[in-house]
Amino acid sequence: MNFEKMYNTIDTHVGGEAFRIVTQSPIAFRGSDVHANHDELQRGFTNEKNLLLNEPRGHRGMHGCIVTSSSNADFQLLFFNHQAVTNFKYEGLLTTVTALIETGNVMRTADDCYRVETVNGIYKVKARIDQQEVTAVSIESGTCFEVNANPDYVTVRVDNARDYLLYALPETIPGIELEHLAALNNWGIGKTAELTKGNVAYEGVILVESGAAAGRKVRSVTFEKDGYILRSPGVDSTFAILTSLLNTPSGPGEIENESIFGSSLTAKALGEGECRFELETEAFVTGSHEFIFDQDDPLKDGFLLV
Repeated sequence: MNFEKMYNTIDTHVGGEAFRIVTQSPIAFRGSDVHANHDELQRGFTNEKNLLLNEPRGHRGMHGCIVTSSSNADFQLLFFNHQAVTNFKYEGLLTTVTALIETGNVMRTADDCYRVETVNGIYKVKARIDQQEVTAVSIESGTCFEVNANPDYVTVRVDNARDYLLYALPETIPGIELEHLAALNNWGIGKTAELTKGNVAYEGVILVESGAAAGRKVRSVTFEKDGYILRSPGVDSTFAILTSLLNTPSGPGEIENESIFGSSLTAKALGEGECRFELETEAFVTGSHEFIFDQDDPLKDGFLLV
């Protein structure tokens, strides 16, 4: 066994969405250009990425992040995910900043504001820290707007980059609750398959329960492109729902978006004349691992339990 193929990771989650952060590994990049590093990671290291994402050491809901050095920010973050999953998630930035601070893997800044370089640009994550524990992290979105509306769904573009399709909860499903999980799951699988067959470009489908609660609270469930139910309310999803609500006459400037699993995220409009938002939440470190990649292992890719 070659112990030079060892991977050190930190497991985290925010709102139930899990991220495996690779802090040390044999994966090395030729330079500091984030686009070149992103492309190299997407093209190669297939077995290694599968090992880190799949069972028996992972699951379909696991997301991967690699931390590396940056000449333009506090660190560079590269994403790798299962097929049909968007390759950028705000949640990854929030969990990584939390994990690196709490494990001493990043130097604290004077204002506890951390700049993270990604293939989509540099993002600022603000941390609130109490005795080395990160009690809250916040981030601001890019510009969001409605692309079009039709009788079936509303399309919202988050960060001028990722399109989400918002559907109203059909009358055949009583509510976005765990007792209706089977019906919701069947709807999501059918809808995403229909959209994919129709060559509709999108990052996710968001089912929104209208009138679920008074005021600024909404309930939603997000399906990724393979019909998989997102485990959290979703940062992108929360921004997309608030964007759509702001276009209504009595739309709130702040919402609490609750998932089918009971977790929630709160976002508010920045009020700067453009459709941008701030979201604050808490991320949690759930463990650390050492993985060894063995080319001779017949199950070197791991496997997903279905």
